[in-house]
Amino acid sequence: MPSALRRLLILLVLAATVATGCGRRSATNRVTMVLFDVTAMSHTTAIRKQYLGDFTKVLDTVTAGGVIAADIIDDNPLAHSTYPINESFDRYNPLKENKLDYERRIREKRDAVIKAAEGIVRRPLSGRWGTSVRDAMQLAERAFAAFGGDQKLLVVFSSMIEQSRRYDFTGENLTAARIGQIIARERAAQLLPDLQGVEVCVVGAGATGPGGPSTEKLLSIRNFWLQYFKAAGANLPPERYGSAFLKCP
Repeated sequence: MPSALRRLLILLVLAATVATGCGRRSATNRVTMVLFDVTAMSHTTAIRKQYLGDFTKVLDTVTAGGVIAADIIDDNPLAHSTYPINESFDRYNPLKENKLDYERRIREKRDAVIKAAEGIVRRPLSGRWGTSVRDAMQLAERAFAAFGGDQKLLVVFSSMIEQSRRYDFTGENLTAARIGQIIARERAAQLLPDLQGVEVCVVGAGATGPGGPSTEKLLSIRNFWLQYFKAAGANLPPERYGSAFLKCP
């Protein structure tokens, strides 16, 4: 075999190896976990529409390569968890697949994920009382532990108003001291999730419709979650906590 041809074959094999390896990493390197609040607190037509619109923006960052999982926030998310969205998107590899076939396959996956998200957001209310945002963070911890990944993003679509058996934020006076007390109690009970290295975005914070909590109450709730995620090892800067989606990493 001529040396020039031999070198060409070696280069092609190396290129295929690198491309295949990158394809595998792209499916697991970026892991996105989404939590949807499906309780009465966040159950209005406008809020549901906003959740779905903003979810598609999040999904667009995954379809070029990554894993996306999603579950619900309700009165008992640990008991009701099913991870109805659990999908991986590989990066295009020209040595393995035709570009048109790849684009069609990814589009079909994307449409299926959006349909699943619609099913989550538009599901009828269960009639059960309560919103346990804290417990839902255990679902995020589990997903990140299962998938690994160098880049971890948690997107929470919720008013973030905890109303559970342990805490009711509508009645809590969330001073700095009280926030510290709650977080210490969660840590002591081993209920504080391990979200080390996770980037967090909150969409829908305070969005509860007419007659919701005061601005002061919403700010105190925001302060709680900023401290909570910091204690859990995650990064939630104030600009990523709000009623509307701006930008996530």
